[in-house]
Amino acid sequence: MSLVSFFYLFFIIIYLIIGAAIVFHMLYYKINRRVAAIMCLIYVIGSIFLLISNFSLYRSVNWYNIFSASVF
Repeated sequence: MSLVSFFYLFFIIIYLIIGAAIVFHMLYYKINRRVAAIMCLIYVIGSIFLLISNFSLYRSVNWYNIFSASVF
């Protein structure tokens, strides 16, 4: 596993932990149950979309060419 992949995995784990904390607080401290459920659903769908798009952009970068000494 390369150093870039390690940092990316660390970033994703932190993102998931923070997202789980946000969902927990949205559901635990709800004022209106229906609004909390809808907002939680919107947040989870948006987070999944952002995570998938981020991963596809990460995979599209050629990290070897960026960090190699013989770029030219």
